[in-house]
Amino acid sequence: MAVVDIKESVRLKLELDGGMNGDKQIVKSKIFSKVKPTVESENLYGAAKSLASLQTLPLTKVKRLEEIQLVEE
Repeated sequence: MAVVDIKESVRLKLELDGGMNGDKQIVKSKIFSKVKPTVESENLYGAAKSLASLQTLPLTKVKRLEEIQLVEE
């Protein structure tokens, strides 16, 4: 029994530095959906850096969120 993974969707998540609340870090996030599932990570990161330059808060992390369906062959 072989299992194959099928990428259903990819989302791009930008985590931004929202400052501090006492001793706790505030993280603001922006999620961009409808990203092409076959996009290379380097291209996605480049797009994230471009989008981050349009934000008022500094970028702390870039995340690729994937939904993958597992099917039996």
